[in-house]
Amino acid sequence: MKDNRKPSAFINDIPLKYKFLFIYLLCVLVPILSINALFYVQISRNVEARERENLEISVDRVVYDLMQIVNECVAISNTVAADRPYMEMMDYAYPDNEAYYDAYNDSLKDKLRQYSTLHSYISWMGIYTSNPTIQNGNSYFNLSYADKQSEWYRKISSSTGKVLLTSYQGTNPLNPPQQEVLVSLIRKLDNFTGQPYTKYLRIDLRLNNMQELFQKERDYLDFKLLDEKNRLVLASDRSFSSLDASALLNVDTSLDQPSKQIVRALSSAAYTKGWRLVGTPEGRKINHEMDRALRNSLILVLLTIILPTLLMIVIIRSYNLRVRLLYKHMKLVKYEQFESIDMYEGKDEIGGLIRSFNLMTDKIRNLINDVYKLEIQKKDLELERVRAELKYLESQVDPHFLFNTLNAILVICKKYKYEQVTDVIRNLALIMRRLLSWKDDLITVEEEVSFIEMYLQIEKFRFQNRFSYVLDIAPEVLNCRIPKMSIQALVENSCKHGLQSVKWAREIHVSASRNDTGLQIVVTDNGKGIEKEKLEWIKSHLETEEDTGQNVGLRNVYKRLMLYYNGRAGFSIESTEYERTVITIQIPGEFESGSDGGGSSCIK
Repeated sequence: MKDNRKPSAFINDIPLKYKFLFIYLLCVLVPILSINALFYVQISRNVEARERENLEISVDRVVYDLMQIVNECVAISNTVAADRPYMEMMDYAYPDNEAYYDAYNDSLKDKLRQYSTLHSYISWMGIYTSNPTIQNGNSYFNLSYADKQSEWYRKISSSTGKVLLTSYQGTNPLNPPQQEVLVSLIRKLDNFTGQPYTKYLRIDLRLNNMQELFQKERDYLDFKLLDEKNRLVLASDRSFSSLDASALLNVDTSLDQPSKQIVRALSSAAYTKGWRLVGTPEGRKINHEMDRALRNSLILVLLTIILPTLLMIVIIRSYNLRVRLLYKHMKLVKYEQFESIDMYEGKDEIGGLIRSFNLMTDKIRNLINDVYKLEIQKKDLELERVRAELKYLESQVDPHFLFNTLNAILVICKKYKYEQVTDVIRNLALIMRRLLSWKDDLITVEEEVSFIEMYLQIEKFRFQNRFSYVLDIAPEVLNCRIPKMSIQALVENSCKHGLQSVKWAREIHVSASRNDTGLQIVVTDNGKGIEKEKLEWIKSHLETEEDTGQNVGLRNVYKRLMLYYNGRAGFSIESTEYERTVITIQIPGEFESGSDGGGSSCIK
């Protein structure tokens, strides 16, 4: 035999314990592991990015501090170069040594010393000049052949700029025999025209002070300062006070682990072109943060796995045990063994099923045939009750209406002594004939409006000039079918309760039009209105089954609308005392073009 089941039906063949296992694996374990893995990856990236940003800030801070030193030296050199009297003394040809030393003691001696005294990062500061009358010593030296062969001289003399930051292997003028690594700011002193001699200002920086800047960040970064020739000038882990430190200067340095290192140029100024500061992360802090993120992730994984697993086990055991027991007893029912399940069922859905099963088996054992027959009879009786109620509500309308009409004619006849009642009687005859001829429960809006107009003519005859009415009916809704006398009952209610006791000009307005949800009918009168408390009472009693004998017309219309349209019809009452009362009916439906092309029809 061919199997016509859908491919997805194989799920129904899987035992419950395997279904629960799949649910746990695919809906709990795998998502939790995946989410925690993604969470750890994202946390790791965030930690790495944050620490990287902090390290970059540290490197930028050291670069800033280094450039503060360099820029202050540049400012000092600019001050010296701009001092015209001082430059004139350096260009003056002294007739003898005595004249030079007089000038030295008077002005030259403390001119440069003051800067090195005020600034601890200046190791030595002096001027090299081609003026032969200047004597070597302290801060002033003649340019010798050895000086012209030095690296710093070759760099500044070939440079197009006036200021240059350079590193080289040289000697301290105050201690010539000792070779060491020097970082100096060299400045050409040629601000003024007509200077007969070449002069250079050399400011040697104290490397220990610069290295102290590196030590401030030693917990996070190892620094290397490279000059324009990519030579190692200064490092965090090396001291340059020893004699062998000069060997570092001649070793070309390639960057290790470029992806982790942070490289910054000292500045964009021409005199620091090529100088770079390289920061290598020390690694311990980042590793510590990564270990902490991993530890927190593992704790979170354990918590999010263990707790749901334990909860799933408890819930599944409770569910599976009772379902299997229920399944076992239901199989016995197949063999006409109606045994109750003897256990605590619980208050959840499975417990409800077990209780229902026990109740079912008890009833089946005792009343299997009687219950079946009674249920069928109950359904038939319920259907008949609805039908009878609908007929009852419709039958209440006709006598109620005829009673009010005859009462109105009686009042008129007494008042006018049986005169001018021809039209009234004619309209009454038409109304009675129409009532007798209406067999269908639903009639068109056009028929209902015609019926209302006959009734309103009777009321017009009653009130004469003190009564008027307006029928505002849209042409496209004339063919819509509605429960008969649903509008008439509202109009009659307005005449009887709203307009009868007032002294001013009475008016009733009836409108019917289409809107987005169907047919809208509005009945408005300018009578005495309804008190707020009474209006609330009327609204609350429309839906009740209790028959109070009041507002019969309104209750009948409301009940019939709810029955015909399965509770989807709208019915609202609004009233302002001594101003107006508005009753609105909203009937659901759709509109389409009529077959004759002359309008529209309403289809329920």
